[in-house]
Amino acid sequence: MTWGLLYTILLAALVLRFRDPDAPVLEPARPVPDEPLRLVATHHILFYALLLGAPLEAAFAGGVAARRGTGAALFGAGVLAYRLAGRALGEALSPFVEPRTGAGLVTAGLYRWVRHPMYLGQAAIAVGAPLTLGCRWTLVISAAALIVLAIRVVLEEAALARTFPEYSLYAAKSKRFVPFLY
Repeated sequence: MTWGLLYTILLAALVLRFRDPDAPVLEPARPVPDEPLRLVATHHILFYALLLGAPLEAAFAGGVAARRGTGAALFGAGVLAYRLAGRALGEALSPFVEPRTGAGLVTAGLYRWVRHPMYLGQAAIAVGAPLTLGCRWTLVISAAALIVLAIRVVLEEAALARTFPEYSLYAAKSKRFVPFLY
């Protein structure tokens, strides 16, 4: 299997969504008045840019062989964490920093061990996707995406604490990103 094919398979696993036709259709999430929309847009633009930039860099500049296996492992683990976290969030899933109106605090699934498994998955994807194709210049976009992701985590934790009185207890019992460590 070529690295490009593996990248395509992992990218498809990340972006393709399959919905149960019998499941109720949710009302789209809407931003609240104080939502940091520029940060949210920057977050999404950077992730799309690195996912599209890596194959473009590989096509035009080629790639190096070093660390492709590590990149593929990170990319695959990131996709898995992202998908499992999204499934655990269910109706609480929202593209915005502020929690979805009417949704409860999710502490099940991967959220039992870490507070931000979806962002952990995104971080692994941000580093793993370019490495899978042997790209180095796209890692500059990855670094910017990780900085925006860190800012988003800080803002989201504040929003969760404002919205859910039980969040501080949950935060005290769970780690931010890495189970048992951080």
